[in-house]
Amino acid sequence: MKKQIQALSLSLLIYSAFVILIGWKLTWFSNQSETLFSQYGIIEMFKRLFNFLIHDASFSPLREGILLVSFGTIILASFWTIFLKFRQQLISLLILDFILSFIILADAIYFRYFEDLISSAVLLQIKQISSLGSSVGDLFSWKDFLLFADVFLFTVMLIIFFKKLLIKKNANPALRLATGLLAGAAGAWLFFYPLHDFVQKGGAYLFDKTLSSMRVYEVTGLLGFHGFDTYKYLDEYVLNKKEVSAKDRKDAKEWFDEKNNVPTIQTGYEGKAKDKNLIMVQLEAYQSFVIDKKVNGQEITPNLNKLKKESLYFNDIHHQTASGRTSDAEFAANTSLYPLATGSAYVRFPRNEYDSLPYIFKENGYDTAAFHAYKPGFWNRYIVYPNLGFNEFHSIEDFKEGEQVGWAIGDESFLTQSADKMKEMKDPFYSFLIALTSHYPYTMPAKYQTLKIDDVGDANLRNYLQSVHYVDQAVGTFVDKLKKEGLWENSVVVFYGDHDTGYMQANTPSTIYANEAGDKLGELEVKDGIPLFMHVPGVDGKEIDKAGGQVDIMPTLLHLYGLDKENYHHLGNNLLDGKEGSVVFRYGSVKTDKLYYKSSYDLKLENGTCYDIDSRQSVSVDTCKPLYDKSVEQLGISDDVIFGNLVEQWHKSKR
Repeated sequence: MKKQIQALSLSLLIYSAFVILIGWKLTWFSNQSETLFSQYGIIEMFKRLFNFLIHDASFSPLREGILLVSFGTIILASFWTIFLKFRQQLISLLILDFILSFIILADAIYFRYFEDLISSAVLLQIKQISSLGSSVGDLFSWKDFLLFADVFLFTVMLIIFFKKLLIKKNANPALRLATGLLAGAAGAWLFFYPLHDFVQKGGAYLFDKTLSSMRVYEVTGLLGFHGFDTYKYLDEYVLNKKEVSAKDRKDAKEWFDEKNNVPTIQTGYEGKAKDKNLIMVQLEAYQSFVIDKKVNGQEITPNLNKLKKESLYFNDIHHQTASGRTSDAEFAANTSLYPLATGSAYVRFPRNEYDSLPYIFKENGYDTAAFHAYKPGFWNRYIVYPNLGFNEFHSIEDFKEGEQVGWAIGDESFLTQSADKMKEMKDPFYSFLIALTSHYPYTMPAKYQTLKIDDVGDANLRNYLQSVHYVDQAVGTFVDKLKKEGLWENSVVVFYGDHDTGYMQANTPSTIYANEAGDKLGELEVKDGIPLFMHVPGVDGKEIDKAGGQVDIMPTLLHLYGLDKENYHHLGNNLLDGKEGSVVFRYGSVKTDKLYYKSSYDLKLENGTCYDIDSRQSVSVDTCKPLYDKSVEQLGISDDVIFGNLVEQWHKSKR
């Protein structure tokens, strides 16, 4: 019996080491994402847990962080290895160590760029990730691979000593089974009791409508999030495909009807673009802080600066993308709906119908085409675009070979070739162009690094400035081409940025360079700021200071074209109507002309921060409660429209 106890003790010692190692790796991810792993140290946490179990102390302090649920998920994922013989247990734990380390590292890399977690919906987009090539590689640090140091070390030790791990060291099967079941029960309690406590205190909403992956993570821990996310995906898309309830459909329709019945504010811009062509260009990772900015006496964007004087320029526009990034931006601009919290609407719902910009223009007799010098399958565009209402999609095979700058042919060649193709379209037309050169990691051929900025910021910022300077040159060439071909004076030409650089986290050289205000609010404002230019023939240039986002581009254009809004289902607003502006971000933050509410990861109002824009100071979060309520309502309506394909249903009801 003594040998049995010794064998079991050795097995449990090895198992405990595994649990502690994975627990340390989860704390590493928590540090990477700057999230709370524990309010207390591990020893203090388990002291308080003991007091809760023995002396009936309050449980609430134990839920401040994710230590308990994290260790619970580690045990739940691995307790079965205690059932195994010693050799089998070692091999199983080694494999588990590798798998869990890989998941943790993958989430850390993904978080560095998207500030989010890899969800099942994102995994459906794995082809997009594989196409990123060196872009993904640049997010790694050699220190990241220390996560696998123990895997490597124990693999070597196992190979060397495998034959010496004698069978007689195995504990009695019944003893292993009883111990394993006891460990599993402890793991289940550590994981499920904190969740039960959270739900009992009103947290059930989080699991019904997941507006943020990070919010779930803050409750379930990293491994718990992946378990919940996998369950949710299987439940919604395989076992019980999600249906939007009749009540939610009715509420959404009433919301749009009420919005559309508000009398239109008459402006001097209404109908100014009637019957003109529309050429809309989405610029890759273009942010507004570079506009009108000089570096070492050099204009970063001289052509866009010139265009600004001749156009309607909206100086307080923000991107609203989530993990779908570029596809989210074009989705928001062309449908006036919010992107999904996880994954891309293009990938998850490629055949949905929307009251989209190409659909509306097509209904009004326009020819429609999309242009993008990349693979047609990327972001499912070849499937999505016909459903949006584009008659043609010109992808990489439709462009002549040219100098590759970044991912594909340079924007200069792409834009001028697209202009040539527009000449073949029927008037009037809507052309939507997605530029690509200024894509992360922004490395440019030496001959295009024309700015003298060796003393500016870090390499990331310098690369970014060189790339946007090149794209500005491409824009200048494109504008000259449109003028030469007689398209400029008969077309509304729109340029806007799709998302941030990926380098705009707090205290990075890029953020410090962009944030001239030098305060926390300024940091938030520049992080998501993008430019929006609308050149309208016959309309003088003007700078418009109003908060807005990509969902507002479409309603503004419809106003310029004098197209009736009453039959359409859009969440955005007309940026020209003189009303106070507002922009709702996908993860719950909201900005108006007067206030900025920065949501917390847990999406609780009280944990966010409310800023008064005039004073640039934080104020009571209660001041921002109407903004918070608006964000929750609008994001929920948008999700219902997409998940339920409601626009298609509403279209059918009118036929």
